[in-house]
Amino acid sequence: MAYTYTDITNEVLSRMNEVTLTNSGFESARGFQVQCKNAVNDAINYIDTAAFNWPFNHVTATEVLVAGQTRYTAPPNTKTIDYDTFRLVGDSDLGVEGHKLAILAYKEYVAKCIWQEDTGSAGGIPKRIVRTPDDNFLLYPFPDKEYTIKFEHYSKPVPLLHADDVPYIPEIHRQVIADGATAYAYQFRGEMDQYQANWARFETGITDMRTLLSNRYPYVRSTVVKY
Repeated sequence: MAYTYTDITNEVLSRMNEVTLTNSGFESARGFQVQCKNAVNDAINYIDTAAFNWPFNHVTATEVLVAGQTRYTAPPNTKTIDYDTFRLVGDSDLGVEGHKLAILAYKEYVAKCIWQEDTGSAGGIPKRIVRTPDDNFLLYPFPDKEYTIKFEHYSKPVPLLHADDVPYIPEIHRQVIADGATAYAYQFRGEMDQYQANWARFETGITDMRTLLSNRYPYVRSTVVKY
């Protein structure tokens, strides 16, 4: 079975006993068909908010630092960053070995280290990563060369727009999306009994997804950082 924006929308339309869409006519949908298209994205967004650490949201980012620059912007569409994963990539040409960046609290940075942004000091090899209040990050000391860092984060879903767009949620969970979208469609039509029945099934599906994909604790480890 195909797994595209058209396919999920048509599954919802079929449940609602409405005329389905073709790929060629998908962009020109009208009326209730548009509501079903929107319902698919609404269901995906709701699933996304149900957990911060869905494995299908996980991304490893690589960024080349700018010499002399302290503050950096999180990648577009970032939901949350795992600051415990920041590391400097070793580079023999730059004379630096790879190492983990220790986390430094922003208030402690302000109290002890923020002078580096005001004095024009020479910088060095970054040793600390700091989460800023605007959910971006900065480095201490700021880089004196174009070092490379890597870190892991969880991204937000990109809205489905075109007929052949594929949901970022794995196909094995397509029925959860369809149940949620169907609930939203019934809500739009004011059929509240059907809405509640489908919403309950949607919530159960999300709970099952969370159990399978997010609630995993394979081991316990110390998080003490030695300076």
